[in-house]
Amino acid sequence: MARVLITAFEPMPGATAEASADAVRILAETWHGSAEIVHRDLEPAYKEAARRLRASVAKHLPDAVIVVATAPGADAVTIERLAVNLDDAATPDAHGAQPVDAPVVEGAAAALWSTLPGKDIVAALAERGLPARLSLNAGSGLANHVFYVMQRELAEWGVPSGLVQLPATPEMGAPGPALPAEVLAEALRTIVETVMGEHPEPEPEIDEEDESEATQPFLMPITAPIPGDTPAFGLPVAPEAEPDAAEPLPELTPAWSPTSGEVPEVTQEAAASSAPEEEPEPEPARDDEEPAAPDEAPAYRHPTWDEIISGARTES
Repeated sequence: MARVLITAFEPMPGATAEASADAVRILAETWHGSAEIVHRDLEPAYKEAARRLRASVAKHLPDAVIVVATAPGADAVTIERLAVNLDDAATPDAHGAQPVDAPVVEGAAAALWSTLPGKDIVAALAERGLPARLSLNAGSGLANHVFYVMQRELAEWGVPSGLVQLPATPEMGAPGPALPAEVLAEALRTIVETVMGEHPEPEPEIDEEDESEATQPFLMPITAPIPGDTPAFGLPVAPEAEPDAAEPLPELTPAWSPTSGEVPEVTQEAAASSAPEEEPEPEPARDDEEPAAPDEAPAYRHPTWDEIISGARTES
C-alpha cells in the first residue's frame, strides 16, 4: 500500500485556529482512498519544524510528501514551484527566532524544484470548481524553510514532494478572503488523488424521470374499507340520501331470538308463505295411450336370508 506523508503547522501561540492544521485533520479523518495517509503536525518554529519533518520521513518512508501551510490573504489554493535557499522572516516564529538574510543550508543550491505535478493539480482543482493557481516560489518565511529542507532531503529518493499553501479560514479572523476548512480539505483530497494517480469513480447521474419517480409515495392496495367519511385516494364521498319527511320509514319488528324467551306468533299468511309448495298430481293415463317408460331403472333388491337358505332366487 502506498503511503502519503502530509504535514501541517500547529497554530501560533495565542491563535485560535490554523487553516492548514484543520484541513489536514479533516482530510485524514475522512480519507477512504487506496493510499495510506500519515498526518503529522509541525511546530511553527524553524529548527523544530525541520527536525520533525526529517524524523517523520525517516520513520514512515513515504511514497509522497506534501507540506501544507497557510497564506493569509490568498484567494486560491497555491501550488509552489521553487524552494528558495533563503530565510528572511518578517515575523518571529513560536520560539522567538527571526532569521534575516540567512541561507537555509549554507553552501547548498540557491533553489530546488518541487516534484509535484503542479499543472495537473491545478487542472484537477479547477475541474471541481476549487480556486487554484501555480506560484513561482513561497517567499522566504517558515513555509519556504521547511519546503527547502524537504526537497534537499528527498532529492535522491525520487518521490513526489512539494509545498501547498491554503487560504485562511473564517475561524482565523484574518483580513482578506477565507474558505471553510471542509472546502480546503476537499482541495487536499483532490491533490492527493492527483499525486497518487487515483481516479475516483464519478457518481452516476440520475435522470429527471427516475428522480421524480423516486420521490413519489409508495401506495399499498387497500384491503379493507376506510372508516369514516374521508375519501380514499382523492375519490369524493357519495352524499348520503336524506329520508323524505312526508314518508316516514316503516317500523322494523325486531327479529326473534332463541334467548328472548318469547314464542313468535305465526299468522296464516306467514304459515302459507313458509309452507313448501305441493307438487301437482300426475294425470291418469288413458286406455289408448301406452304407459310411459320409467325414467329410471328400478333399484336392485337383495335376496332375503330365507331365500338364500332355500336356494330360491327372485328377481326384482
